[in-house]
Amino acid sequence: MKNYFLRLALTGLVGSGSLTVLAQYQPGLVSSNYGGIHRMLQNPSSIAGSRYKFQVIAFTGTSSVNSLYTKYVSKGFFQSLQLPYSQSLSLPLRTLGSITNAPKTTSYSEILGPSVLLNIDGNQTIALHTRLKSFLYGSSLPENLTEAYRNRLFYKNLQPSSGSFDFNLAHNSYSEIGLTYGLQVFDGQWHRLNIGATVRRLVGAQLTYFNAQGNYAIRQTNGDTEKTLDITNLDYGLSQTTPRKDFSLGSVFSSAYGSGWGFDLGATYEIGRRTTGRGYNSETPMKDPRPAYWLRLSAALMNGGSITYPAGQSVTGSGPLTFQQEELEKFGDAPTDYLTTKADTKPQTYNPGKVALSRMLHLEADMRLVPSFYVNGLLMKNLSSAALVQMPDMLIITPRFEDEDVEFGLPISIIGPDSRVAVGMSTRLGPITLGFSDMGRLFSKKGDNRSSLAWIGLSVWKWRQKE
Repeated sequence: MKNYFLRLALTGLVGSGSLTVLAQYQPGLVSSNYGGIHRMLQNPSSIAGSRYKFQVIAFTGTSSVNSLYTKYVSKGFFQSLQLPYSQSLSLPLRTLGSITNAPKTTSYSEILGPSVLLNIDGNQTIALHTRLKSFLYGSSLPENLTEAYRNRLFYKNLQPSSGSFDFNLAHNSYSEIGLTYGLQVFDGQWHRLNIGATVRRLVGAQLTYFNAQGNYAIRQTNGDTEKTLDITNLDYGLSQTTPRKDFSLGSVFSSAYGSGWGFDLGATYEIGRRTTGRGYNSETPMKDPRPAYWLRLSAALMNGGSITYPAGQSVTGSGPLTFQQEELEKFGDAPTDYLTTKADTKPQTYNPGKVALSRMLHLEADMRLVPSFYVNGLLMKNLSSAALVQMPDMLIITPRFEDEDVEFGLPISIIGPDSRVAVGMSTRLGPITLGFSDMGRLFSKKGDNRSSLAWIGLSVWKWRQKE
């Protein structure tokens, strides 16, 4: 894709980022007994003994969005999904935000492409999935700078201001194809044990770092509408592996990009009487297909492995910059070219070599209170605190109603070291899944740095028949 660094540099101005999900993060959806492939991406053992004879996911898109997606609705959520492989990103980037509070920036998107799950014999299940993933982690700029970009310099409520900034961003994106195997190793009347593993081939990987510090001033130049943005005492450095061009399958598998292997391991233990109904050899005449356990415990080690990157280029620069709206748009459309042209040094060789993936530990407890009503707790713990690109620690508590074809959940996420609280909504209506991680941010009138994840997907399936 052309000017890959666009989404990184502008992300600094937006105070958020675009995208590489290191762990599946769709609150509510990943706790469901009917999540299938979606839940598998949180714990591979979940597909063992699957209720589905098969499941096919055509598409699920997930992206960080702030409340400005309503203002730029035609270039909002759906265009933000293409950020890993897009040429024109200025408008879509305005709708992005961070799922963590300032001064941290954590944003991600993913496209779950064609994926299929197949139940072999009731106890064994295999699944094949494809994903495009992107994730950005680092610090954010002052809020008035991000406001100047999101609402443009001529926004009448934008007030003159000045100050300093010192931030850094790390961005990683790649494509993957993964094979998962799940096995129900024990199925007793009162408890069951499932295990599973996923092997992932990672291709088309690209890594970028950006750091900058300096002073800024937003100045009134003509009446209430015209303003300029002056950057002084600027020092910056940027480095990237292979710059992207227009997306193609050939470029993704090219040796010019990074590649590697990843793996996930998981186990699930259910306590309670044997599940009744469809697909199970029940001793009761009941035909109720809903899960009958009273407690489900699971653990998973996610995102083991590494990526080896080819040598890239790095530049450094300094000096003042002055932006009027037209100049700011030029920077937004091609920041790589813009900053490289103004750099003080010629491009130097940059060789990141092998970089470990950011490992995550997922611990989950799911309690069935009454038929079809559950309360789920999911702890996502980062095991690579020194990694430059990582997901924050999270605790997600989700009360939910679920049935075979309808589901509704209210996930409550406690995110990061400052314990930001987000209340979301997750639904499954037949073949359609959709949800938000933070309804307050999504519908807030403030287009600030904080954001909600939004996702929408389409799948088809067939239930296993009663044995």
